[in-house]
Amino acid sequence: MRTHPEKTEAFQPAQLPAQGATIAPSQSSTNPSPRDISQPLASAPLRDELQALKQLVERRWGPQPVQQSAQEALREMGFSEEWISEFLEQGECREWELKLLNTLQEKVGISQTSLEKPGLFVLLGPTGSGKTTSIAKLAAAQVLRHGPHSVALLTTDTYRIAGVEQLEIYARILGVPLDVIKGPEDLLKSLEKHRDRSWIFIDTIGMGPRDPRLNEQLQWFAALGADAQRFLLIPASLSGRNLATVLQPYTDIPLSGAIISKIDETPAFAAVLEWLAAQHLPVAWYSDGQKVPEDMHEAPWEQIMNLLKMNSALHKERLADDPGSRYHGTQL
Repeated sequence: MRTHPEKTEAFQPAQLPAQGATIAPSQSSTNPSPRDISQPLASAPLRDELQALKQLVERRWGPQPVQQSAQEALREMGFSEEWISEFLEQGECREWELKLLNTLQEKVGISQTSLEKPGLFVLLGPTGSGKTTSIAKLAAAQVLRHGPHSVALLTTDTYRIAGVEQLEIYARILGVPLDVIKGPEDLLKSLEKHRDRSWIFIDTIGMGPRDPRLNEQLQWFAALGADAQRFLLIPASLSGRNLATVLQPYTDIPLSGAIISKIDETPAFAAVLEWLAAQHLPVAWYSDGQKVPEDMHEAPWEQIMNLLKMNSALHKERLADDPGSRYHGTQL
C-alpha cells in the first residue's frame, strides 16, 4: 500500500522592493518594531528550560538519534540513484520500509522451488560465486534429512585447480557418489546411472561472460528442459555495470530462481536485488557463511530486509571507528 506524504504549504518568499526604491514607513502604529537580529530568539530562562528538558529525556532514554531519511538509508543499502528516484517519486513517507518490502516482494518474489520435492538441481554462476560450497550445503541438508542413498553429486568444474578435489572431499564426508562430467554424453550417462536417487546436484564451472565454453555449457543444461531446476548463484558484492555484464549470459536460458551468496562479505547488496527485479527472477536461498549446511537459508523477505539494514549499519559503524579507511565515503 502506498502512503503519500502530507501536503504542506510551499514557502513563499517575501516580495523585495526594487533596487533604489525607498521603503515607506508603516501606516499602522500597532505593528511591532523589527526584532534586532543580534538578540537571541529565546530568552535565557527559556533556553535553560529547554536544555534541562533535553537532558532529562536523554538521562531517561539516552541520546535521541536523528531520523535518517529514506533516501540516505536506501543509498547505504546499495540501491542506485535511478532506482531510489523511481521508488520515491511520490516523496518520502514514514512507512518507506514497509513500502520497500512490498515492492521487493512484488518485483522479485520468492522461488516456489523447494528441496522438499526430489529433483535435478543445477547451480550456475560466475567464477568465485561459491557454487561448490553452495552445492555442498544443499546436498548436506538432504543427506541429513533423507540419508546418503538419496543424493548424488555431479560436477563439470574440470578447469579450476582443485575444483574436483574440493567436491570430492564433501562427497566423501557425506557418503555420496560424485561423477565428473566432461561433455553432454557424460551428463546423460550419469543421470541414467543415478536415476534411483531422489536429489541430484550439479556443480558447474564458472567462466567469464565472453568465454565460448560458457555458452556451450549453458546449452547442455537448457536442453534438459523442465526436468532440471536451474539456479543462478550471485555474489552479494556484485554491483553496477559489472553485475549486468557478468550475469547477462545466464539470462538466455530458463532459470528457476537465484541464490544470493556471501551476504556476510559485503556491506550492501541492493544492486543484486535491483537486477533480480529487472529480470523478474525470484530468490530461492541466500548464504551468509562457510558452515555446511548451516549457512544456507531460505529467503523470506522480512529476513532479507533485516540483512539489508544490518549490513549497512555495521558498515557505517566500521567507517566511524576507522575514518581513515580507504573505503570511507565511497559509493558501493
